[in-house]
Amino acid sequence: MRFAMLLVCMAAMMWGTAGLIGKWLSVEHHLAPLTIGAWRLLFGVPMMLLAAWMERKRRGSAQPLHTSHKHLLFLFGTGIAGYQISYFSAVDRTMVSTATLITICLAPVLVAVCARWFLREPWSRKTGWALLLGITGTALLIGVDSLSGLSDTHFLLGNGLALVAAFCYGGYTLVGKRLLSGMEPFRIIAWAFSIGALLMLPFVTFPPLDLQIWGALFLLGWVPTGLAYILYIWGLKRTTATQASVAGLLEPLTATVLAVTLLDEQLHAYGWVGVIVLLLSMLLLSTSANNRVKNEVLKQ
Repeated sequence: MRFAMLLVCMAAMMWGTAGLIGKWLSVEHHLAPLTIGAWRLLFGVPMMLLAAWMERKRRGSAQPLHTSHKHLLFLFGTGIAGYQISYFSAVDRTMVSTATLITICLAPVLVAVCARWFLREPWSRKTGWALLLGITGTALLIGVDSLSGLSDTHFLLGNGLALVAAFCYGGYTLVGKRLLSGMEPFRIIAWAFSIGALLMLPFVTFPPLDLQIWGALFLLGWVPTGLAYILYIWGLKRTTATQASVAGLLEPLTATVLAVTLLDEQLHAYGWVGVIVLLLSMLLLSTSANNRVKNEVLKQ
């Protein structure tokens, strides 16, 4: 279980680099956010297909794809594309910090509630505290100024789109966890991301033939997308959806650390408090996962 949490944390940290790459492509080369999101999926799919092929080769045969699996895979793929579209559209229509606050902080709550009722996941006190501390730390990290965007009616549409993004993110986490009970993990993401990439095709435009641009898009597709989601689904199979969603809060922490170190951005005092609170949340999450393993062993 602790190894599974490590995989999810590694995936979240890789996701945190996507913002830096995307910002560089948007600011320096004027690529539209939805175009970046579309190429991100298109370049990520081949790595996932390769992982699924190797998984099937190792197993010898694949489990049959039932009708219920097809429906859930379509929901997963729709959630992937929906997140890209709604989040990047929200950023254009509200404060970036407000969109991040709504999407990143609300998603773990949605996952925790839905996982408890629909997946029958057990809750521990440490997991609950980790969730509370993680959300608090993320809010402090993003900044209290982001709260002003919640009350401004001019940002109503953008905030609504950020809410949709939160539901998409939380939804595909839950769907992915449900699929893992009957399908191979890498096969799941290969199907889901292929569907998501097809849905994002209308947003594909071809940037100039510049090695830096295409290299950055390739990096975005292979590291914080292809490799990250392979690690994520592998870890999700061995941990709960709630714990995985809380570990996903390392994404904004990684993005902030990179912005401070590489872009010379300033982090306010309560932001550093948020960093400490987030790290404490991850520590609690790790001990909670370890205790769950011990309890399962004792039951056996």
